[in-house]
Amino acid sequence: MALEFLAIVEDEKLLDNVNKVGAYLQQELKTIVEKSAAAKEVRGRGFIQGINLEIPARPIVDEALSEGVLFNSTQDTVVRFLPPFLLEEKHVDKGIRVLKKLLRKKRKAAA
Repeated sequence: MALEFLAIVEDEKLLDNVNKVGAYLQQELKTIVEKSAAAKEVRGRGFIQGINLEIPARPIVDEALSEGVLFNSTQDTVVRFLPPFLLEEKHVDKGIRVLKKLLRKKRKAAA
């Protein structure tokens, strides 16, 4: 079973996708950090990424789920991304759109 999985990863060039789309995801998250006072830093590699926030992450995760986007939260203020190998840039775009919207909404509520 494990060998079959590795064969699929190689044949489908899934690691190439992880590297390409993971770099895109990280760049989009870094753009949020540059433009949003609610975000402090981005950490991660490939598809495993986290964005450290100035606000609690759990409400962002909960509201994103109601919009069809699955994030995870750790350490109270970190939104973590753990997508499947099949993630595409269009999926990143949707997640980033939802994250930006929710951060704007939370910032307005705090003001």
